[in-house]
Amino acid sequence: MKRRKTSLLLFFAAPSLLAQTPSADEIMRRVSENVDRAQAARAEYVYDQDVFIRLKRANGKLAREESRKYIIAPTQTGAKRKLVNVDGKILHGGKEISYSQRGYREKEMDIDGALVDSFAREIMWRRNSVGPMVYWFPLESKQLDKYAFKLEGEERYHGYDVFRISFREIDLKDSWRGEVLVERNEFQPVLVTSAWTGHVPAAVTIALGTNVRQIGAKITYQRFDKDVWFPVRCGGEMKLRVLFLYARTIAFSATNADFRKTDVQSSIQFEDEEQN
Repeated sequence: MKRRKTSLLLFFAAPSLLAQTPSADEIMRRVSENVDRAQAARAEYVYDQDVFIRLKRANGKLAREESRKYIIAPTQTGAKRKLVNVDGKILHGGKEISYSQRGYREKEMDIDGALVDSFAREIMWRRNSVGPMVYWFPLESKQLDKYAFKLEGEERYHGYDVFRISFREIDLKDSWRGEVLVERNEFQPVLVTSAWTGHVPAAVTIALGTNVRQIGAKITYQRFDKDVWFPVRCGGEMKLRVLFLYARTIAFSATNADFRKTDVQSSIQFEDEEQN
C-alpha cells in the first residue's frame, strides 16, 4: 500500500517537476534578453584588458607574438578602450625583432602583422560595445533563430548551478556548434564553447590555395553583482593556410580584470584605438 501511495505521488508530481525546467529554447530566449540588457549594467564599470596573439609556422616554430594592454571605460553609448601598452616580437630564422607599436609591419606585405592586428582588435571587443565576440556565439536575441538548441542536463560548475545546452546552426552543413552553460537562477551565460565544424569548399581551396580549419573559441563569464555578469576570459585557436606558401596556427586569448565601478558622467575620457 505504501509503495502504491508513493507511485501515485510521483505520478501527480511529475508534471509539476517537469514544468519547473524550461525548454532549451526558452532558456536561451531568457539568456539573450539578459545579454541584451547587460550592456547597460556593464557601462558602470572601468576595467583592464590584456590581449595576447601568437602565430606559429607549419613546423611549429614561433613566427610572431604580441600582447596588448587596454583600459576600457564606459561612454554614453557603450564603451571605448585606450591602448596602454604593446609588446611584440617577430622571429625570422635566428633574428628577433621587438616592437612596441600597434599595427607594426616588418615589411610592406606583412600577412603576420595584418593578422595579429586584426585579431587584437576583435577579441572580446566590438566598438561602442562592452561585449566579447558575441557574433561567434548564439547569445544575442537577433542570433537565436539561426540556431537549434537542446537541453543536455543540469550540473554544478565552478560554484554555479547551470543548465547545459548544446547548439548548432540550422540548415548549414558547415556550421558553428557548441555548448552553453547557463546559470539557472539568473539565466546568465557562465561558459560558452564554440567550434566551426565546416571547411572551405574544395573548389576554393584548389583555386586559391586557401584553407581554414580547427576554429574554436571559449568565453568564461563571472558574476559581479545581481544580473551583472562580465566576460572575463576568452581564448581560442585556428589553423590557416593561404596561397600554398603561407600556413599559420593562430592562438588568441584575452582577459578582463580589475573591475572598478564608476558612472558615465565621471568616466575616463579618451578616444578608442579605432580613432587613433
